[in-house]
Amino acid sequence: MSGESEKRSVVETECPCCGARLLIDAGKGVVLEGRDAAGVRKGIDLKDAGKVLQEESARIHERYRRIVEADKGRGASMEAKFKDFIEKAKDEPPPKPVRDIDLD
Repeated sequence: MSGESEKRSVVETECPCCGARLLIDAGKGVVLEGRDAAGVRKGIDLKDAGKVLQEESARIHERYRRIVEADKGRGASMEAKFKDFIEKAKDEPPPKPVRDIDLD
């Protein structure tokens, strides 16, 4: 019976950053096993550092460009929504303010 409860208290999880796998005993609060992730940079030599930095820089610039493009589109859509709201607000009479005495 204790074997089943021990199996239930063991949790296997993966690190979202590096991909390492951990086996954790939740009952005892200890790490039973840790497996390193298959890192892409483990086999990189110092000679290749310049190439790796250029690739990372290109990847970062591309991601930034996509974010800027998405932001430009978002600004135009927000402007259109704002204009529609202003047009609708012109047609409707202003709402009557709520007084504290009306809430009782």
